Amino acid sequence: MAKLPFVVEPRRKPIIERIGNDESGIIEIERRGYLTTGEKAFFQQVQQYDGGTTEIVNISRKIARKHSLGMDKAYNLTIAIITGTKKSDDKEASLLASIEEEFAEDLTNVVKGLAASQVREDLVMATCLLRYRIDSDFDIETIGSIHPDLISGLAALYREEDRRSTEAFNDEETEKNSTTNVSIEEAEKKPIRETRSRSRTTTGD
Repeated sequence: MAKLPFVVEPRRKPIIERIGNDESGIIEIERRGYLTTGEKAFFQQVQQYDGGTTEIVNISRKIARKHSLGMDKAYNLTIAIITGTKKSDDKEASLLASIEEEFAEDLTNVVKGLAASQVREDLVMATCLLRYRIDSDFDIETIGSIHPDLISGLAALYREEDRRSTEAFNDEETEKNSTTNVSIEEAEKKPIRETRSRSRTTTGD
């Protein structure tokens, strides 16, 4: 976090997240509850070269020409086929079936491209957090050597940070309060034991 002359300090402090498992190894990384401008810019800069959307537009244009449809209509039909959305209208359902048969190869290639795009997105998200929160010298070209479970866990954390999820912070606060509220009598009855680490483990499952 930047060292600023705060008049009022931020209410929520970062907590330490543990990501990984025995197979992948476990790393610790800050959960802040948000993504910084730099983190968002890094992700957007790398992702702008993804051609998945372009492929969908191209096939939609072919469908529009073939069936004399408006571009918006053709695009929506393409998305419906890719996502497996059912149409209750018999006429539209018939049109979807016809398009799916006529453009089977093109649609298959788009679906494969989108699957690859999802994998690339996870890699970029993982690289972003590794570079901005663990090692500023981390090179995106070395991401292929990182265990898939770590990639999955880091990508999941990135998405939660992008949504500004506070669930982990709420769990932390609940745990802290429950510990504080233990009565003196209960504390005296229990043997002394090591307190839990505030770190949480994420595997990405």
